[in-house]
Order: sequence, then structure tokens, then C-alpha cells
Amino acid sequence: HERVLFERILEKLTAAPLESQGLLVPMVIDPPGAGHATLLARGADLTRFGFELEDFGGSSVRVSAVPALLAPADIDRTLRALADDLEHIDRGLVAEQALKQIAATMACHAAVRAHDPLTREKMSHILDELRATAYSTVCPHGRPVMFRLSRRDLERRFERI
Repeated sequence: HERVLFERILEKLTAAPLESQGLLVPMVIDPPGAGHATLLARGADLTRFGFELEDFGGSSVRVSAVPALLAPADIDRTLRALADDLEHIDRGLVAEQALKQIAATMACHAAVRAHDPLTREKMSHILDELRATAYSTVCPHGRPVMFRLSRRDLERRFERI
């Protein structure tokens, strides 16, 4: 699901900024370390992803809008992860690479998690969309999302050979 969301985010970004959802009550977060400065420095990039951020004094950042695909419970965690990711990447990173990093982090935090209940239809839908992606065997961070087991591998695991 993470790979599917990543591809969708990048596809939408080529057409226009991602859909944004304004918050009725803005959030205030205090990212650790240099996260405050990092988020504000990448404000233009984050705006393309649907975030509206502004300095709120001290180390606080006021969040007044978030990407529509992001669940409300994931906002704080996603912004902290974004701040951390962007803080630790090369300062000379070109905008395109930074956007891919932001897209990868957003996809990671918006994706279905292990043990989330899914209907059979939702599972099929995710797998159909995964097959349509260019790099369906790895997540945006490069970790495998599937692997192939041969019949021989299965027989070996069940001690049949």
C-alpha cells in the first residue's frame, strides 16, 4: 500500500499540488532538534504536499492544513518524521530528491499498517494497484514488499523433501 500511495502522490504532484484539508482547529507541534527550522525551510515543498505550516514562536510550528490522504491521528507523527528525514539528508539535496523523500515519508505514514483489518475487496484493490506500479517489489525506501516462494521452497519448509 505504501508503494501505491507513493506512486499516486508523485503522479498527482506532476499535475498540481496535493489536495489539502484545512484543520478547524490548527495544531501546534514542537519538533525535536532542528526540526522546527527544517520544516520552515522546506515550507514551499511541504505546501505542494498539502501542508500549511508557519512559525509559532520558539520551537513551535502551527499546522493549519494537511494532505487530504493523511488521517488526523497520523498528522503529528508524520510531521515529526518529515522533520527528522529532511534534517538528516544532504543540505545540497535538489528539490526533486527532497520531494521524493517527503512523498516516501507521507506514503509510509498514510499506508495500511500491519494488523489493520481489511476487507477482501480492499486487499484485492491494493494488490491490483501494486501490480500497476513501476517498482512493485519494493517500498519507496527500498525494502521488499513481496518475495517469491517456489514449490520446492514450500516443500522444504514443511519438511516434505
